[in-house]
Amino acid sequence: MLKLVGDDVPSVEAFMSRYRMDHPAALYRLRVGVPATVEHSSEAGPETGKWVAETTQSFITFMDALKLRMRAKDQLHPILQELVTGYARFKGSKDWEGRSKMVGWLITLNAMKASEEITEEQSRQGLALAQVVIAEAVFGRFDREPSTCEDIRK
Repeated sequence: MLKLVGDDVPSVEAFMSRYRMDHPAALYRLRVGVPATVEHSSEAGPETGKWVAETTQSFITFMDALKLRMRAKDQLHPILQELVTGYARFKGSKDWEGRSKMVGWLITLNAMKASEEITEEQSRQGLALAQVVIAEAVFGRFDREPSTCEDIRK
């Protein structure tokens, strides 16, 4: 890519500086040249990188569905089922605080008729919960044993 724009942009760092981009993780990823799931996959087994990507995708899909005002059980249940299934693949996940909360949401949806809808308040709570749970996962829960909340705050 730099070969095409080399005269105007001598390096990725120069481009980021010119456009005031402060994204050190993105810059690191570009320097390494491989996705994080590939870079870290050997640490926790060959399937873990794939599981992290799939579970992250499920979180994003669930949060997007709530943001797009999907409210019916038959719309949300398959998405949440896939999310909980993916989340459960990780060693020690049954001890993670977020998993039990997501399972609780799944139980709530299971108790509803297909045509029933969650309320706006439930939707907002579900979105907030998903954001907290994905933060728990992002801070290392996917590929190591759960630790204290203090580790998350660091």
